[in-house]
Amino acid sequence: MNQSDVSSGKMMRRISVSLREDQYLGLEEVAEDMGVNLSDAAREAINAFLLRQHWGGTIGQAADDAIKQGLTNREALDFVKLKFPQAATTLESIAWYRSQLRKSESANVPTDREARAKKQSDDSA
Repeated sequence: MNQSDVSSGKMMRRISVSLREDQYLGLEEVAEDMGVNLSDAAREAINAFLLRQHWGGTIGQAADDAIKQGLTNREALDFVKLKFPQAATTLESIAWYRSQLRKSESANVPTDREARAKKQSDDSA
């Protein structure tokens, strides 16, 4: 267990996992290269997968994607929070992302007001 895990107060849970021989040897090699034990190497591998492949991208990218889909600021915030439950993102953050997108010349991004009006017209249709 990393000292940062202990000092941050993050709860740790134990699991048992069976690995193929090649996976185990690969994990041993990674652990040796990183100068950590197998458990720490496994945690790093899991984090790398979750951050890059499963969750993919950043909070900013998720916010931009939601806004580009025409979501309102509230909907975009809900989308970000679903994808990144621990994010400290606020409506003001989403408004900032929207503003930045609207400033870019290549983006045709509606204002939050326009997105809400479109949603209301879609809902009433």
